[in-house]
Amino acid sequence: ATMGYITPEVIGKLPGYLSPSAGLKFADIPNGLAAISKVPTAGWAQIAAYFGFVEFSGGFTDYQTGTPGDYGFKVLTSSDPAEKTKKLAAEIANGRLAMVAIIGMFFQDG
Repeated sequence: ATMGYITPEVIGKLPGYLSPSAGLKFADIPNGLAAISKVPTAGWAQIAAYFGFVEFSGGFTDYQTGTPGDYGFKVLTSSDPAEKTKKLAAEIANGRLAMVAIIGMFFQDG
């Protein structure tokens, strides 16, 4: 979320139209929470439909029956239970830090 928030400000936005029928260009969409009201409802519906497709198209049975985050390789985790606990705790801490960072960015926009 943080990279998606910062990137358009640093490198610019895509050229062209977000909604040709509404005459809405990508450059017209502000960053942050202000974008929610500017994107047409059909655009949000397309985003939700795509997310649904990605979530339910594959691996859903693994989600129901398997261990969350266990993809069958030990690159990010470890076979050692103590090391695995340490790495998972670090991942949770990083996720919390990222949430605080994006909330700070939203707060800064007012």
